[in-house]
Amino acid sequence: MTRVWTILLVVALVLSGCNPFAGGSGDLTYAGPTELTIAAGEFVPGTRIQFVRAGADGAEVLIDGQKATKKVGDSLRWSGQVTDGVALKVNLRILHISEDRLITSGLVNLSIKHPSPQPGEADENRPVRYTVPVTYKVNKGDLLPGTTIRYAGPEEEKGAKLEGIEGYPFRAIGDSILWEGTLRSNVDVSLNVRVLFYNDSFMQVLGTATIGVTP
Repeated sequence: MTRVWTILLVVALVLSGCNPFAGGSGDLTYAGPTELTIAAGEFVPGTRIQFVRAGADGAEVLIDGQKATKKVGDSLRWSGQVTDGVALKVNLRILHISEDRLITSGLVNLSIKHPSPQPGEADENRPVRYTVPVTYKVNKGDLLPGTTIRYAGPEEEKGAKLEGIEGYPFRAIGDSILWEGTLRSNVDVSLNVRVLFYNDSFMQVLGTATIGVTP
């Protein structure tokens, strides 16, 4: 189910040529489909939704401390602040209930205020981690959102020239661009995209972003 949603979202974004992942006023928003497995006693990452146990009538959960019984197909929705400057919305549906786990699928939206991208190694142990599809149309001279990589334009027989990266700066259509770093002191991102198209005006890329947050 998640693969289908991802494909549909990505196709729609590429055809539209839009970039819904860049928020206003310099803020960044990462949004897209997700599939989560929640162990008994654990929370949906970054939220106040807790899967307590499987009961005779369905999954026993706590949402903001209030009890609820959920069946397969029911929703799990929450929005709020994960930490200072980071807002999270989840809109999930329950796919499977067992004694030890709850499998869900749906949409996630992470909004990061006043990001200040700095290259570095991402912390894979951050407790809140989501991976979403991204597509960006980057105008010549602009930065790839959430990174320190700048599109400098094309060079004949070499490809799209990138600034702010180590090593060989050129990428052909289909080549990958990787970037890791922090957006805030407790937020990092791992970007893995490929070049779809470039010309003297802009570059289009497509791939995934993994955002990690420590509350």
